[in-house]
Amino acid sequence: MRNNFLDQFYTIDPHTGDYIIEITLTNYDDIFNSWDSSVYNIRDLDSSLKSFIEDCSSDIDLRKNIILRFNIWHQDKDTVREKIIVEGICTYFYYCLHITRNRFHERIKRAAFYVLTSLVFTIMSIYFRSIVKNEMIHELVLLSLTVGGWVFLWEAFSLLFIQSSELWKKKKQYKRLLGAPMIFKYR
Repeated sequence: MRNNFLDQFYTIDPHTGDYIIEITLTNYDDIFNSWDSSVYNIRDLDSSLKSFIEDCSSDIDLRKNIILRFNIWHQDKDTVREKIIVEGICTYFYYCLHITRNRFHERIKRAAFYVLTSLVFTIMSIYFRSIVKNEMIHELVLLSLTVGGWVFLWEAFSLLFIQSSELWKKKKQYKRLLGAPMIFKYR
């Protein structure tokens, strides 16, 4: 009996213990989107292949290494095309990593804005405490500013630590995919 549930679905390299994601294709062209006519190494990956690789990667614990093994049945070995395909796949995942990093940086900027807004509300609350004499206005303004400050501070916390956890995970997955060896196997 295997130690891990995933061991039933993925091949494990007996020498390294890395998980092997098996990808079976008819030929080299199945790797890329058939609608994309750009240069081979900067073409978009086939959408089902993208989904398959990303789903498999998310199944496997981020602490484990992975290997991408392309089983190509109706194609003769062509090392030049293999190299171009590896470059194309790396280019795609580097682009995904770049986009994920940009989204994360946008969230950091937005969180910083929320923290500054929270500080402004808190400082205004302290300032109004000393100048407002009317009891009802005093309470209304102070409570509004205090609650506003806490709401903006909570939103910053939520953006950085709760909503961004998925982006952290995606960044790690894309880095792992970029470092994954790619093996081509032929029938």
